[in-house]
Amino acid sequence: MPTHIYQPTRNPPSWWDRLLVHSMDSTVAGVFLIFGALAAISLLAPDFIPSKSMDQMPLLVVILVSVFLAAGGVLSIIGLNWPGDVSTGWALERFGLLLSAGGFIAYAISVSWHYPESVFAWVVPLLLGLGGLLRCLSVLMIERHTRRTIAEVKGEIL
Repeated sequence: MPTHIYQPTRNPPSWWDRLLVHSMDSTVAGVFLIFGALAAISLLAPDFIPSKSMDQMPLLVVILVSVFLAAGGVLSIIGLNWPGDVSTGWALERFGLLLSAGGFIAYAISVSWHYPESVFAWVVPLLLGLGGLLRCLSVLMIERHTRRTIAEVKGEIL
């Protein structure tokens, strides 16, 4: 019989460990945050225009897009790196992904409304928003699967 067994450690993973495990998710959350920050900077510095299509957007849409993207990116990153209860981390990440997806989809709709012939300018944010929704669904499915597995191990039925 083997003499080695799994010994869990009490040390939580570092941010670097989490980045390596969730590299794509962290990258997407970072993109959401950066786009939101750039949109927010454009509100504070009118001479800074990160996207020419933003000139045609109503101020309210630019404000909503910047808030949704920046807040969503921050919440997604916090959720991915949450040191406490994993359910709280998943909830934060899901909410951040929903905010970011809403921001990108609103941006895509606004750009497609003003520049329908500029397909790249509205398809890319639309796909980023849909990607955020898919990741949100993925996190929800991961959480449900984990809860179901724990319940089966405990002998409970959900």
